[in-house]
Amino acid sequence: MTDKSFFSIRGRSFFFSLLIAMLVLVIIVLGLHSLNDYNNTKQMFEKNSRHLKAQTEQDILITIKLTDQSYDLYDSSLNEQMHSGLKVVLAEYERSGRDPSAINLTGIKKELGDQFDVYIINESGIIEFTTYEPELGLDFKTVPYFFAYLTRIRNSEGFFPDRIVGEQKGGGKLRKFAYMPTPDHRYVLELGFAKSTFQSELSVVQYREAIDLIASSNPYIERIRIFNTMGKIADNTSEVVDDPTKVILEKVIQQRQDMLVTIPENGHSVKYLFIDLKKEQYGSDASRIVEITYNDAILEKAYQEHIQDLLVIAVLTLVTGICIALLLSWYLLKPISKIVKDINRISEGDLNWKISPTNVAEFGVLENSINTMVTSLRDSIKEVKEGEILRREMIEQLPLAVFMKRVKDGKYIFWNKASEQIFNLPAVEVIGRKDPELFSPEMVSLIEKEDTDARLNQVSISNKKIVDKYRGQRIIHMIIVPIYDSENTLQYILGIGEDVTEVTLSTKIDLLFSITRRDVLDQLSNIVNYLERAQLKTSREAMQTFFDKTLESIESIRNQMAFVRSLQDLGITSPTWQSVKKVFREAVLLNPSSTIDIRVETDDIELYADPLFPRVFYNLVANSIQHGDHQLTKIRLSTKKSGESLILIYEDNGKGIPFDEKEKIFEFGFGTGTGFGLFLIREILGFTGISISETGEPGKGAKFEILVPKGKFRKVS
Repeated sequence: MTDKSFFSIRGRSFFFSLLIAMLVLVIIVLGLHSLNDYNNTKQMFEKNSRHLKAQTEQDILITIKLTDQSYDLYDSSLNEQMHSGLKVVLAEYERSGRDPSAINLTGIKKELGDQFDVYIINESGIIEFTTYEPELGLDFKTVPYFFAYLTRIRNSEGFFPDRIVGEQKGGGKLRKFAYMPTPDHRYVLELGFAKSTFQSELSVVQYREAIDLIASSNPYIERIRIFNTMGKIADNTSEVVDDPTKVILEKVIQQRQDMLVTIPENGHSVKYLFIDLKKEQYGSDASRIVEITYNDAILEKAYQEHIQDLLVIAVLTLVTGICIALLLSWYLLKPISKIVKDINRISEGDLNWKISPTNVAEFGVLENSINTMVTSLRDSIKEVKEGEILRREMIEQLPLAVFMKRVKDGKYIFWNKASEQIFNLPAVEVIGRKDPELFSPEMVSLIEKEDTDARLNQVSISNKKIVDKYRGQRIIHMIIVPIYDSENTLQYILGIGEDVTEVTLSTKIDLLFSITRRDVLDQLSNIVNYLERAQLKTSREAMQTFFDKTLESIESIRNQMAFVRSLQDLGITSPTWQSVKKVFREAVLLNPSSTIDIRVETDDIELYADPLFPRVFYNLVANSIQHGDHQLTKIRLSTKKSGESLILIYEDNGKGIPFDEKEKIFEFGFGTGTGFGLFLIREILGFTGISISETGEPGKGAKFEILVPKGKFRKVS
């Protein structure tokens, strides 16, 4: 007899121990074979439940579609009445000279009847005029598919009826709508008919009672709610819908297909049945989403009742299996527990700890593998740390600002030395803090815009202006990049910045000096020409004419030099508010005097423009004089409003610009002169978002329209 007991695993292979465990598992499986009947019963219950649910949902689908067909017939019966009403509105639109503000909407409503309301929708999808005050200013762009429908109508011809739907604002009345585009395709005329008997007439074919009757035949249904495509309860739009349901409804409406949501914690499931009732000829989407809440716990209760019959057999088998499993586990887990204990110590950071031997043959290979892995891991961590230190030090010494912040909390986690110098913020004050704690609200808004742009386009590149209390205004070239993890989840925002103030200033100065040098050389060439021609004259009067022209060119050179000197004194990097009248008059003085009638026909308006703004008018006047030919006698500058924008109109009565050159004249190098006069104009205006285009008629004069966006102009009181 040996000292080794039967159950001892010392010196035995792990295979033998595993074999014993498998035998135990077989015994347990055989004991649980009696549960096969339970599984078969469960499958039968589930099959019947699925069939009943499918039948219920099909009945609901058919009921709603049949009801919708009835509604459609009722809708169609009102189309002729709506068509006649819109003809009245269209006639009034034409009578008012196609000016909706001059239309007597109240008179039209009185003529059609108090149950009618008139709406006029502009190109932006906004109700601009209406007899129904609650919906004045309603913006249909918030409903993209409907805005597209209105745009299609506006660009079409004819009469477009819609369905009876609930109004967007106000008391939620049912209204029949119809639409008709204006002949000039600027507006959509809309007529709403709120018949007082709509509710009672439509209630005759309501589907709610039929659906409730269908639901009563299914014992698993707890509740049914019906929603429209606006996410509101169809038969009670005033009832508040909870936020989780709103999220699900938005997804169902977007995908236009059914969705099943299970709630295992309370044994329920919710089926969202999408019923597509959208018709191409209508703008409104009458589709419905039926929310059916099933109580699956009832089915589970039936399972539990059946399992009680098999419980006695299962308990006996389970007790036997547990006793055997506990006994075997105690022996089998002894070496494993020892290894786990050592691994836990290693996982806590003690990478110098070794796995203790278990004296089990198969585990010996595992022990050696773990020890080798830990050694490799220790060396790899050391290399990673050294590499991280090297990379961080390299980034720290870069002449570019490099910073990073976490997306989940918006806190900065890296801020190198160049960032400290450019933004004048030490790293100790930045790390661990958010943008609102560091910057002004205006700067925070700009940073949020950059981050959003980077998320959408994978990168954001821009020039940002900041104010340094020691160095004044600076221009920072920014690159913002989103950083994603392996699961494509946004984790960090990386920023790289470079101070390009001096480069920008140098570029503008070079440009200013280059064009001024060109203009001065042109004037000097004129002076030489005048003097040479004066020498050929014999009379004093003829010579004096050329001397006068020479003096005009000299005066033009003096004015241009004074303009350059003033820009050097003021600085040319930042846009400023500038008077249009004053700038235009100064630009005229930079050109040689002439007999041309030049006038400014504008109010006292200031533009937020680049300091080189006077060069815009100077080049325009110079081009008119140079290319206007003998027919040029007048130059005018005027303004007009276009929506929220302002248009400066510069025009002359010269020979004009050919149609095929209206865009080419703004290209660099085009023309008979230096080739960058009008190119320069577009660049100068573009610094502050202002654009320019030529819209004149060839042979009748040049006409330049300068479009100034909202916020870039103001009227001086």
